[in-house]
Amino acid sequence: MITFSNVSKSYGRRLLFENISLSINRGEKVGLIGPNGAGKSTLFALILGEIEPSAGSAQVNKNIHIGYLAQESSFESEHTVLAELTEGDERIMRLKNEKEELEEKNDTASSRYGEILHSLEVMGYFELEHKAKKILSGLGFKERDFNRPIAQMSGGWQMRTLLAKLLTYQYDLLLLDEPTNYLDLNAAIWLKGYLADFKGTFIIISHDKAFLNEVTNYSLILENGAMYKVKGNYEHYERIKEEKRIYLSKQFKEQEKKREQLQRFVDRFHAQPNKAASVRAKKRVLEKMEEIAVPQDRRESIRNFHFPPTKRSGHRVMSLEKISKSYGDIRVYQDFDFEIFQGEKAVLAGENGAGKSTLLKILAGVIDIDSGARTAGHNVDIGYFSQTRMDVLHPENTVIKEAYSAAPGFMSEETIRTILGAFLFSADDADKKVNVLSGGEKSRLILAKLLINPPNFLLLDEPTTHLDVDAVEALVKTLTEYEGTLVFISHDIYFVRSVANVVFEVKNSQVRKFPGNFDYYLEKEAQGEAFAEKEARPLSAKQPKLDGEKEKEKERERQRKEEEKKRKAHNAAIRDKISKLEKEKENLQLESYAKARALSNPHIYRDENTARDYGRRIKEIEKLISGLNSEIKELEEQII
Repeated sequence: MITFSNVSKSYGRRLLFENISLSINRGEKVGLIGPNGAGKSTLFALILGEIEPSAGSAQVNKNIHIGYLAQESSFESEHTVLAELTEGDERIMRLKNEKEELEEKNDTASSRYGEILHSLEVMGYFELEHKAKKILSGLGFKERDFNRPIAQMSGGWQMRTLLAKLLTYQYDLLLLDEPTNYLDLNAAIWLKGYLADFKGTFIIISHDKAFLNEVTNYSLILENGAMYKVKGNYEHYERIKEEKRIYLSKQFKEQEKKREQLQRFVDRFHAQPNKAASVRAKKRVLEKMEEIAVPQDRRESIRNFHFPPTKRSGHRVMSLEKISKSYGDIRVYQDFDFEIFQGEKAVLAGENGAGKSTLLKILAGVIDIDSGARTAGHNVDIGYFSQTRMDVLHPENTVIKEAYSAAPGFMSEETIRTILGAFLFSADDADKKVNVLSGGEKSRLILAKLLINPPNFLLLDEPTTHLDVDAVEALVKTLTEYEGTLVFISHDIYFVRSVANVVFEVKNSQVRKFPGNFDYYLEKEAQGEAFAEKEARPLSAKQPKLDGEKEKEKERERQRKEEEKKRKAHNAAIRDKISKLEKEKENLQLESYAKARALSNPHIYRDENTARDYGRRIKEIEKLISGLNSEIKELEEQII
């Protein structure tokens, strides 16, 4: 299907990869893995023909129909959700229109009509609606969402619709760039099962090791400008890589031992005429020795580093008593009780819009509650991380200076650099300015700052978004050893499985506690809702209901559903606004980058008026971006 021969790609002096050759064949389910910035998205762009290689050839077979899900993009359509999945494929609609024309002409006996029916059957047209509804349900759409116009949905739900479309139609090859980024944990689990049983061909970029291990049968590793294709999933690749590293380390030690022996002989006998022939022979052996390069392990600093201990809190870390929270007419929680205890590492599970982010913000104290009591326990120190809180960084600082700002007292530069190394900042990276960092690098820096002087109660909202596999591994190791209390939201199955020892299921403004790890929670869920209700510990005290109260309970249930509907509509409108602001911010960043590049051109720099205008505009853009960041932050805090 795809053949790359000696392909190189560079942008100016920056070489992404050199002389790579690979082939992708039908039936292969490939995990594309590499650190951020290694060129994974560029490889997709080469396959799609959006860019040309700097050298070599990138060939895609003719008539290959490729479906592409970008990591960050928008999906524009005038259709409703279900119509896009049943009428949004040009090939099918072309055949369908031709079929209808032949039917109008009463030409259904023609061979062409038979060919069209056969083609539509092969493309799954006659089961399309049933398949589409099944996929939409798996990705978290409710039946009432099926007929919603896509244009009225938030950016995240638009991307879910595009993913559903790619899974519904029969593409020859799917290119999926971080497909779980817009999914909640339940939808990510469904997608994992779907792709594990998928019979087609795909290449997937993901930072979730559990996801990669269960859905792929090949691994494509892109790092240090080279590419390797390995038969087997990511776990298999890691095992092979570690075996190779151990073997090469052993060979290197043996070679060094032999080199020292030969050098000692040369040094000892080089001045003795009767040993001249032997000395020359030993020198030739030394000169012909090939260097054995042991691959550098990016995670070495992770294994060797331990974060400082936290001060111990009281047994009850945080309690919420009879709290209520509404956004306008939308009630999120009412008379709600919640407790978290020392040492618990809890994941909040549930659909998007169920109230997880609101609960995390209430625990963090970054939003006010309408009524009730929020009580922090004895000696509790809170740290809160959210993808939208980039304003905690100072753009003009270097990475290492920004890290220093979090240190509680004196801390050596070596210690700070070791901590940054645990979050995959190299020595050169530590000297970069914050304002040139990518989204993922900024996320890692904020996490590193948070853990340089770790609080004993951590609240993390999607901490793995934008992180690569090794950075997620760094965070897993850190939080596994962390001695404090943790509540987090994440769609990363590997991360959740590795860290959580308690699951809180958020549903219909209620929270149920499952006192076990994530696999325990999934096991209880698989055994049925009734069993889960029996086993789970309800967090709001309920009195036995008398028969006369049944009607009141039905009315309360109706009100809860109505409020849930309002809440989700509210969230969709907010996310749509955020999506538009982020697009405006992206355009401004591109303009600023283009003008900064232009100022480095001697011809433009010598033109004082143009240079002055460009410099003034760049400063103006900085202020505009700062304003947009504030708007986005304010809107994020309104999400329920």
